[in-house]
Order: sequence, then structure tokens, then C-alpha cells
Amino acid sequence: MGVLDTGRRRIDAVSADLPPGRFLLLNLAVGLAHFLVLFNAGAYLALIPEVAGALGVNASFAIWPQTDFFVGMALAAPLSLWLAARQGESRSFFLVFAGFGASALICAETTEFWSFILARFAMGFFGGLSIPLSLAVLLHRYRPGREKLAISLWGVAALTPFTLAPAVGGWLCTYWGWRSLFYLDGPLALVLTGVVVLALQGLPSLPARARSVDWVGLALLAPALATTQVTLDLGSYLDWWHSPHFWALGTLALILWVTLWLWEWQYPQPLVAYRLFRHRNFLLGVAGVFVGTVFFQGIMALLVVQAQLVWGYTAFLAGVLVLPMAATAKPASLLSQWVLRHWDAGLVAAVDLAGLALSCFLIASYDRDASYTALLWPQFALGFFLGGLFLPLTRLALSGLSESEAEQGLGVFNMFRVAAQGYGIPILVGWLARVEQQIHHFLVEPGVASAGPLAETTRSLLARGLSPSAATATLAGDLTRQASFLAFNALFYASGWAFIGISALLLIFARPTRIQRAVSATTQIREEMAEP
Repeated sequence: MGVLDTGRRRIDAVSADLPPGRFLLLNLAVGLAHFLVLFNAGAYLALIPEVAGALGVNASFAIWPQTDFFVGMALAAPLSLWLAARQGESRSFFLVFAGFGASALICAETTEFWSFILARFAMGFFGGLSIPLSLAVLLHRYRPGREKLAISLWGVAALTPFTLAPAVGGWLCTYWGWRSLFYLDGPLALVLTGVVVLALQGLPSLPARARSVDWVGLALLAPALATTQVTLDLGSYLDWWHSPHFWALGTLALILWVTLWLWEWQYPQPLVAYRLFRHRNFLLGVAGVFVGTVFFQGIMALLVVQAQLVWGYTAFLAGVLVLPMAATAKPASLLSQWVLRHWDAGLVAAVDLAGLALSCFLIASYDRDASYTALLWPQFALGFFLGGLFLPLTRLALSGLSESEAEQGLGVFNMFRVAAQGYGIPILVGWLARVEQQIHHFLVEPGVASAGPLAETTRSLLARGLSPSAATATLAGDLTRQASFLAFNALFYASGWAFIGISALLLIFARPTRIQRAVSATTQIREEMAEP
């Protein structure tokens, strides 16, 4: 009994207005709800080949529901706290997660590809609404001065879901079928919503601070994000710049972004604070997180899909390739907090980017089919340097900004980070397909160095008793597989050099940041909100 009394007293010292049982229940439910949203961002990667087969589309098309999920998240971020101020935290939480759960059930039931895309976009939108709302609900239930404890607990769920999700999603896909992920999402979202609403019942809501929304900016931002994503998604299908339709879509997206910039530059409370790009460190921080996320998200998505389509792994084994990142990402994030007390943020970010580059070069160094174990080891390094990257980039971007500017800057930083997760996949898919096609043409081109080995291999297959057509088909399959493997290596080399380039830009142009031995709760909240 003494232990229970001690536990209650400790919880009472932390909780603002909740009895111990409801306080623990609220923390658990909000944490799991946040985990569920981030988990769905990564779990779908392992499902892509199975979804493509079930819905009757090419695997490159089945990537679209993943990219549209991130577009929905990017669009929702500015509306979350406005919704809470208008509807109250309990009702907002109910509306958001009821929408998330309903969208998941539509994904589970639909047999039409386009309705599946729309449902995934809705999942991303409701998930994007939930992230700032969930943290605000949690912080409001802690006593003043205890916010850092809430932030630390919240931070545990920041990187972990994405690194665990492909393996868990792959396991569900392999043993229960791909629809099982969404059948689980729906009921879980609804149950967690009910628990949160019950825990908050009868308690005062979040302070109803008046929040205005730049509706004109939102009306421009939504089609700008969507049109850019559609343009990139259709790039491979339209043959990129060789198609007038691609140019038309790209021009429309550019017009929307320029119009948004012109409007936001003169609006007193802009949705996207472009004026902050006048600060060099903010420009470098946002550019670093955007370009870095484009390449990292793209190579991770392609790694999981390639492992299934080319190397023949099951969805579960393909997802496990990303699992080692879970062991190193969060410890690296915690280590980064300590390092930033002694080192400049730009320097720390540059070192992390160089580490990502070295990890990519290691993966690209395989000149033959690597063993499964050999593919696992580089993921530990990738997870470590990824986990340590976002905090210094966030601190670099927000350094030198006032409190009001930092709040706006965080919104811009997160919007570009989340949008890059959606944009990176089709960009790298298109690049990989083009390089693979060039390599394949080189391998089969008459008169090149491979012509002799091809003729010898053909004779060998015929000597084994294969018919000419069967020998040709076997050789064509091997050539396609080898071209895919070489193109994949080239992709990791290109990504490594991109990380090196960003690292060099930070080292050369970033201004030194103020080293903070201890950060405020407000600063820590912003930095946690900037982690994926």
C-alpha cells in the first residue's frame, strides 16, 4: 500500500487536474494514438507490391497512396490547433481520430484504386491534424514546470514508429494479408479516441485562444501541394519533360507556388512565412531537411519495394531490412541533445549528413547480390545518423528567430519536411527507372563489351536443352534483374553525393549558432515537433 501511495503522490505532483488513474490512462492513450499515426506512415511501404496486385495496378502506381498520405499530413498541420480552439480538445480529438479510423476502414474494404488513394490521403490529413493536437492535449494536463517530462515521453514515439513499421507491416502482410493493417487501424483509432474522451470528461478544455487562419493562403497551398505531388507521381507515366502534359502540370504547380508566395509576403499573419527565408540559417535548415528527406525517404521506400520485386524477399523480410534503424535512431536523437550543448548545430548536422553519405556508399559498394545479413548492417549506421540529424537542423533553422518567428518557422520547416517525404519517392522512382533503362540498353547493345558474354551465355543455355525462346526469356530476365541491381547501386551513390553536398553547404555558409547548455520547455517542444 505504501508503494501505491508513493506512486499516487508522484503522479499528483506532475498532473495538473487529473486523478492518478485517469492521468496514466490519458498518457497511454494519447501516446498510442500518436504512435498509430506515425506507424501508418511507414507500415504501408512493405505492402506496396501486394496492394498493386490486389488493386490491379503497376507497383509504381501503388506508391501513390503513400505519397498522398504525406501530402495530407502537410496540408493538415496549420489547421490542428485552430480546430482545437474552435471545437474543444475532446470533440476535436474525437473528430480527428474518428475520421482517421473511418478512412482506414475504407482502405480495408475498397477494391478500387482511386478510392483507396483518396482514403489514404484522408488518413494522412486526419493524422496530420492529430499530431499538434495530441501534444497540446498532453501538455495541458501537466503542471507548470513539468512539461519537459511530457515532452520526453512524447519524444519516445517520434522516430520509433517509422523504423518499426515496415517490419510489422510486412509481418501483417505476409501472414494476415495487407488489408489486416487497415482492419486493425480502424478499431484501434476508435478505441483510443473513446479512452481519451472519457479521461478528459468533465475537465476544462485547452485555453480557447483566438486563432485566425489565412484561408486564402490555405486555398493556394492545398492545390500547390497536390498539383506538385500529382506532377511528380505522373512523371514516369508521362515520360517526364518529354510530355507536354508534364510541362502543363509543372507550369500550373509553379504558378500556384508563386501566387502563394506573393500573397503570403504581404499578409500580416501568413500561413507560410516566406519572409523567414531572408535568414540564412533558416534557409539552409529548411533546404537541408527538404533535400535530405527527399533522398532518404526515397531510398528507404525503394529498398523495401526492391527487396520484394527484384530480390524475392517476402514483405516481412523486406520490412526487417529497416528494423535495425529502430535500435539506433532514438539513442542518436538523445545523444544529439547532449552534443548540441557543446557544439554548433550546423557542424553537428553536417557530420550527420556525412555519416548518411558514408552509409549510402557502403550499401552501393556491393558489386554482386549481397547476403541478407550484409544488407542489414548498414541500416544501423543509417538509423544512427538519421536519428541525430533532425534536432541540429531544427535548431539551425530556428536560431536567431524571435519567439513569434520561431513558431511560424517551425510550421514552414515541418511543412517542407513532410512534403519532401511525399515528393522524394516519385522523384527517386523516376530516376531509378531511367537509369535502369539506360543500363539495360547498354547491356544488350550490339558491339559493347557485354556482347561476347551474352552470346556465350545463350549457347550455354541452349546446350542445357532449353529452346531458343526459353533461352532468350531466361537471359532477358537475368539482364533485367542485373540492370535493376546496378541502377539501385547508382541510386545509393547519387544519394550519398547529395548528402555530401548538403553537408558542404552547411559547413561553408551556415552562421554559428548560440550553444545552449539548457533549453527551455518551449524550445524542446518545437524540436520534438520537428522529428518525423
